[in-house]
Amino acid sequence: MFDQISRVLSFSTKNKISLPNPKTLLCLLRKGEIAAKMEKGKNVEMELIEEDLRRKLNRLKQEIQETRERRMEVEIATAIARVTNTALDEELAAKMTRYAIMNEETAAMRKEHDVFNKDITRRLQKIHEKCSFFNQEANSGPEDTPPGVTEDDTEEEIVYRPHFQGR
Repeated sequence: MFDQISRVLSFSTKNKISLPNPKTLLCLLRKGEIAAKMEKGKNVEMELIEEDLRRKLNRLKQEIQETRERRMEVEIATAIARVTNTALDEELAAKMTRYAIMNEETAAMRKEHDVFNKDITRRLQKIHEKCSFFNQEANSGPEDTPPGVTEDDTEEEIVYRPHFQGR
């Protein structure tokens, strides 16, 4: 802009052309300064915008990288949890199998125990029928005697003495 004004001034002096009003020149000069400042401002703004965009781009790249790292950590933790879960499931299945086997063994032992008890009871009943002394009552005294009379009433007093403690 300043070059244009200086050319106009040099051209007008050489060719003796009348110049416009000085106020108009001042306005043109100011407009040129303003335009130049605006151009500089636009360049500065463009640079600021470009720097801002670069910072934002770098920040986004960093966030993407952090997100990838977090995703990998989560995937690793998930894989570990799955392996642990599988191991626990296998352990639980083994324990359930052992429990089922123990239940079957316990049921079989109960059946054997019941059979044994019935067999012992049956044998005792046979012996009881064969042997007459089992049929006698515990009180071997006369029939009309009350139960307390035939028992020995000798109540001995029990005295506890301390152990020998030496000298």
